[in-house]
Amino acid sequence: MDSFGEQLVRKQTTTADILKRVGIAAGGLVLAAGFMTLSFLTNFMVLTFISVGIIFGMVWLLTGLSCEYEYIVTNEDLDIDKITGKRKRKRLITIKLTSTEALGVYDGSQGENVQATVIATDGTGLNAWYLIANHKNHGRTMLLFTPDKRTVSLIANGIPHKLKAQLNLPKDEDEQEEE
Repeated sequence: MDSFGEQLVRKQTTTADILKRVGIAAGGLVLAAGFMTLSFLTNFMVLTFISVGIIFGMVWLLTGLSCEYEYIVTNEDLDIDKITGKRKRKRLITIKLTSTEALGVYDGSQGENVQATVIATDGTGLNAWYLIANHKNHGRTMLLFTPDKRTVSLIANGIPHKLKAQLNLPKDEDEQEEE
C-alpha cells in the first residue's frame, strides 16, 4: 500500500528578519525618493524609471525574505523542499527512510559524528525532531525539522522496524478507542 503526505511549515520571523526588512524598505525608499527628486529637478525622465525600478526591486527583495519548508513523504522517501517568497522552490535533501539510524524529539544532544546537517524547522525551537540517516552523497546526515503527528506517523511507516519499536510514538485516537 502506498503512503503519501505533505506538510508545509512556515519559518517564523526573527528579529534579524525584521531588521533586514526595515533596512531594505528604508534604503529602497530613500534611493527611490532621491532619484525621483533628481528627475523633477533635471527633467530627465530616465531617473523616474530608475526610481520605479528601485521600488520593484525593493518589493522583490522583501517578499524573498519569507521562507517555507515542505516535507513530502512518499512511501520510503522523505523529500525536503525550501520555498522562498512563494516563487522559488529548491530541493534541500531526499532521504531514504530505510537508511534511518535515529529518529526522535530533538533536545540538542543528538548529532554526534554526523557529516552534514540540514535544518528545515520553523525556527521556534519548539517541537523540533531529528532524523539521522545515511545519505548517498552527504554520508551520515542529520535532519532537523518540525513535523506534525501525521508526518511523523508516515515517516515511522518507512523506517526500519527495530527503530520503530524503540520510538514509542503516541497512539492515534482511533487506535486508543479500539483497545
